[in-house]
Amino acid sequence: MQSRIHILPEYIANQIAAGEVVQRPESVVKELVENSIDAGAACVTVVVQGAGKSLIHVIDDGAGMSRPDLELCLVRHATSKIRTEEDLHRIATLGFRGEAMASIAAVADVEVRTRSREEDLGWTLTSHPGKPLAIAPATNDVGTQILVRQLFASVPGRRKFLKSDMTEFRYISETMQTLALSRPSVRFVFYDGPNRVFDLQPTDLRSRVADVLGVDSARALVEVASNDAGLSLSGYVSRPEIVRQNRGGQFLFLNGRPIKSRALAHAVNQAYEHLVTDRQHPVFALYLEIDPERVDVNVHPQKHEVKFDDERAVFLLLQDAVMRALAQVNIIPPIMSNVSIASSPLRSLGTEPISGGLIVNRMTGEILPARRDSMDGAYQPVSTPRFTSAHQRAHDMLFAPADVPEEMLTVLHATSERIVCVIPAGVMIVRPAAAAERVFFEQILDRATGDLTPQTLLFPVEIALDAQRRAQLSEHGDAITASGFVFELSNATMTVSAVPSVIAPGEEHLVIDELISAMSDVESGPSINRQQALVAHLARQYARRSVSGMTPHRAEILVRQLRACNITHHTPFGQPTFVVISFEEIDSRLT
Repeated sequence: MQSRIHILPEYIANQIAAGEVVQRPESVVKELVENSIDAGAACVTVVVQGAGKSLIHVIDDGAGMSRPDLELCLVRHATSKIRTEEDLHRIATLGFRGEAMASIAAVADVEVRTRSREEDLGWTLTSHPGKPLAIAPATNDVGTQILVRQLFASVPGRRKFLKSDMTEFRYISETMQTLALSRPSVRFVFYDGPNRVFDLQPTDLRSRVADVLGVDSARALVEVASNDAGLSLSGYVSRPEIVRQNRGGQFLFLNGRPIKSRALAHAVNQAYEHLVTDRQHPVFALYLEIDPERVDVNVHPQKHEVKFDDERAVFLLLQDAVMRALAQVNIIPPIMSNVSIASSPLRSLGTEPISGGLIVNRMTGEILPARRDSMDGAYQPVSTPRFTSAHQRAHDMLFAPADVPEEMLTVLHATSERIVCVIPAGVMIVRPAAAAERVFFEQILDRATGDLTPQTLLFPVEIALDAQRRAQLSEHGDAITASGFVFELSNATMTVSAVPSVIAPGEEHLVIDELISAMSDVESGPSINRQQALVAHLARQYARRSVSGMTPHRAEILVRQLRACNITHHTPFGQPTFVVISFEEIDSRLT
């Protein structure tokens, strides 16, 4: 009987294995640039066309390859990085598996042009999936050039699952930024076709971080440095006012290798407790140095994940170092406030709208709808002039008298952290920023009735863009326009000529910057909800500014406006706005 089991042809096996390493054009860029860095390049140039699907061209001035090296460079598990099992426990290079070039050659046409420093003559290799290699002498410059053409053309099933060109280019741009941060001493040049995206000259760490993150190093960055128990930490974190709506501005490096670790990122975020909200993420670029024998980087084919011999020690080092850095520049106050009352029980609250208030049993954490009278009133938007201060505008819109039910409501305590008041159902405790966020959200949508009326600026505002942000604006341009913005894009600039009427003069840069930062979250949802998602982010920005200097009078107006909203108990992002403790529960606790 003939065997049903057979050995796959090598080129098919390589295509299957390539899926672990080459998932998208960004994977190719990452692997090739890491090889250039390992080769000692002082300058790396990357050119992509068609978001890397048509062409990826990486040029370096590194050590180059001889002909014997070139003959092996596309062979699986051929590597110059390790030789023995002991080397695997002390990995100091970015690459080491010997899989990347073979995986790329399995799913694309590859051309390698190279010349080593020791030779006068160079060599050129051409490769097509499933066909023999061809090598010929050539008058190449010292270093290596690799051209990857028609990625996944031989496996169309893989190609069709790639995202839009805008999204794929953004992935490449993010990786180029990360690699540039990993080596400030190396020049990185990045082109999108004929357009130069950036040219980052060799510089010191602080300047490279500021250039890549697009911030003012003197006003935005705080230096972090620590050395304890064989762990060294250096780098920069942002001040609390420099935050993003996603983790796109957070970079961690281990022995020069970009890594991803939710636990370590959480350690940094915890240092900002009470300084930023749950949905805000500080920006940072932090560099860990540790004995290679104390960490395992051979965890995942893409080499993002690592394992420490004592992750808790690294966690505590990060958290302590960042907190001390913030304290040294007087950002962390001497006394940290406690968590808002009844915040934990509401974490389990669903997102289905509840028309009434809520009763939380403080002993069991059980959440029940509160019985209260129906309220049919609706908030009427307040017209405000275009040219007012940002805080005055927020106060005018949010705290102007509104047509809401005049039921009994007595404010007992009012700060920007919490409002405590008495209502017919019991004691109501409100998070002012969350309440204002809900009110602004419904206010903006009510005013829009389908679209937000743009207010023309007296002088257009120009905002500098990096490649990643330009790609995001291009991809989400329709949703942004529907939210009341009028703008034009050039290669590196966004020119804004009109904004929604809720935007105060002078804050256009800040609002648009935060909206761009929020787009990574927005793009993951269905396109039909993107306008509302952008409006939600806009409401959050203004809510944060509107609750400073809270007074009992303003608190009463805010609570009445919240109780008149269509949805009262949570923000557009699902965070709780208030909790009601019934008089029955209070009585039971006092008997």
